[in-house]
Amino acid sequence: MLTSGKRRIALVTAAAALLAGAAVASVRWQGHEAEASVHHQVGVAEYRLGDSAFTDRPDWPGTSELTAVVHYPKGLRGRAPLIVQLHGQQYACATDEDTGWPCPPGVQPVPSYRGYDYLGEALAGRGFVVVSLSANGINAGVGTAPQRARLINRHLAMWQRLSANGDGPLAGKFRNPDTGAKDPVDFHGRVDLSRVGTMGHSVAGQGVMWQASDKHRGDWPAGVTVRAVAAVASVYFEETPGDVLVTKIPFTVLGATCWRGGEEYYERVRGLNQVPVYTASVQAGNHNFFNTVWSPSSGEFGSSDDSDCPEDPNRPNEESQRAFAVAYLTAYYERTLRDDRRYEDMLTGARPFEVSGVSAKIEHQPAVR
Repeated sequence: MLTSGKRRIALVTAAAALLAGAAVASVRWQGHEAEASVHHQVGVAEYRLGDSAFTDRPDWPGTSELTAVVHYPKGLRGRAPLIVQLHGQQYACATDEDTGWPCPPGVQPVPSYRGYDYLGEALAGRGFVVVSLSANGINAGVGTAPQRARLINRHLAMWQRLSANGDGPLAGKFRNPDTGAKDPVDFHGRVDLSRVGTMGHSVAGQGVMWQASDKHRGDWPAGVTVRAVAAVASVYFEETPGDVLVTKIPFTVLGATCWRGGEEYYERVRGLNQVPVYTASVQAGNHNFFNTVWSPSSGEFGSSDDSDCPEDPNRPNEESQRAFAVAYLTAYYERTLRDDRRYEDMLTGARPFEVSGVSAKIEHQPAVR
C-alpha cells in the first residue's frame, strides 16, 4: 500500500484480446487470468438536433451541433451509468478551405465523434450507456474549454429529462446511424444520471476537467452527478485559477509518451485530492491513435500519425494502443461508476494487466487524509 505523499510507478507490459464484435474480452493479470464476459448485445443509435442548435452567447459568438452517437446495452434492466465522450480539435469539414460552420453544400463534416466507437461498444457491452458528442462547430469557431463543458452539460440536461420523464428534446429523436430509420429504443428510466462519467480527448480533456472542476461543478444540470473524469492525450491550460482543478472526483489522465501533455492535471492536484486520482501513460504511444477517425488507417480527411517519435521501435500500433485504452478505461469506469474494488489494484499498478504490444506506466495518488 502507498502512504500519503508517496507514489508508486509500475511499468507494465501487456495482452488483451479484443475481437471485433466479439462477446468476450480477456484481461491478463499477474499470476492469473480474469475473464470479463460481455453480458449485453450492443445497440447503436444517433441523434441530430441541428447543426446550429448549440450556442453560448455572450461568451462565444459561434454555433455548434447537437449530435451524438449512442452505444447502449440491449435488454437492459435497471438503470445504467452514463459515460459521455468528447473529441478535441480537428478539421470540422473535410476540406482545407476555411468554410466556417455548418459545412457548405457538397462538403462533409469530419466524423470525429465516431472515432471512439471501439470504446463505446466495449463499455456498452458491460452495461454502460455511452454517448459520444460531435463538436465540429466548436472546432470551427475556435471554442474553448467553457464551450466544451457547456456542450456536455447541455447534453446531460437532455439525458436527465429523457431518463426521468421520458420527454424533452431527445424523445423520439433516435435514428439508426446507417439507414436513418427511426430507432424505437426507450431510455426512460434506464439511465442513472447520478452515476455519470466523462472522457475528453486532446483539448476536450481540458473541457471535461473544466466541467468537473470544484469551481464549476455547480453548473451541472439538476439531477446530474459526475463521478468519473478521464482526460486522454490531453493538453493543459488554466487561464483563471481553479478552472480545471478537480479535487473531489477520482479522475484519471491517460497519456502517451510520444505526445506530451495533460500530466499537469495530475501533478497540479498533488496534496490536494480528497479522493484517489490515477494516471497511465502508453510508452511510445501517440495522440491520434486513440481516435480511429484521426488515425492514418482510416483514410479520413485530416487523419495522420502525429507521433513525436515515429522511429521508436517500441511504439504500439493503432490496434494495440486502443486495446490498452479499452482495458484501462474499462477498469477505471468499473471502479468509479460501479464502485467495483476489484479494479483498484489494476489502477494503482499493484496487479498489472497485459495488452499485447503495449508497455505503460501506471501511477496513482491516494486521497489526502
